[in-house]
Amino acid sequence: MALENFFGLEGGEPMSEAAFEAFKERMQEAWAQIAAIKKEEQKQKQKEDDLLKFLMAFVKNSQKNELTLLISRALEQNLPAGFILSIIMLENEELKPFVGDFMKQNSSSHALTFFGEDDASMPLKAKIAIDIWMKGMMFQAEEYPQKLIKYGYDVEIPEENDGFQEEETKPEPQKTIKKILIQLCTFVLRDYFERMKIENDFERLQEFSEFILKGIFTRTEEALRSRELLDGKKS
Repeated sequence: MALENFFGLEGGEPMSEAAFEAFKERMQEAWAQIAAIKKEEQKQKQKEDDLLKFLMAFVKNSQKNELTLLISRALEQNLPAGFILSIIMLENEELKPFVGDFMKQNSSSHALTFFGEDDASMPLKAKIAIDIWMKGMMFQAEEYPQKLIKYGYDVEIPEENDGFQEEETKPEPQKTIKKILIQLCTFVLRDYFERMKIENDFERLQEFSEFILKGIFTRTEEALRSRELLDGKKS
């Protein structure tokens, strides 16, 4: 593209005053949008850094070696600190000194979305706690959706049958929730059930953990796609 066309000039003629003012306004709007995006990114990064400090303090002081090992491995895989924190917050009294307002923020709703009051498989208190716990994970997934989706999956590319497979017939990469997230979620549930003296089966808790995480990831991806479509229409 010729430089004069980029600036709205035709045939090398100088830009009119009105056209120049309109151009300046467009540039100012663009810079304002960039500045707003950078400010929001810095705010998000600061929040993530604060949550990471909470987690590191918890790992350093906790007596639960198995839990702290799982947290450390999750952090090593660049998963959002806020999401990891939301997983381990299932009525964990040991966390309260480290998280403060974060726990209060995600413990405000007591709606029994996932468990009915007539379900006798666990006490009402446990149903409410698990419902709040899942809502907290959903909230944190929405806070860091891009990072969660980027690092929250294990991606496996299926082997091709031969080296001459046509491009359009190549198998799609297979995505599965990261094992460390399922392990962490399962451990937290098992620990909570034992503290509540509720009978539990490890395999069932593992299946339930994977089910929860798949639902959260699916919802997060759908929200991201909707946002991208809206942004495309706005632009």
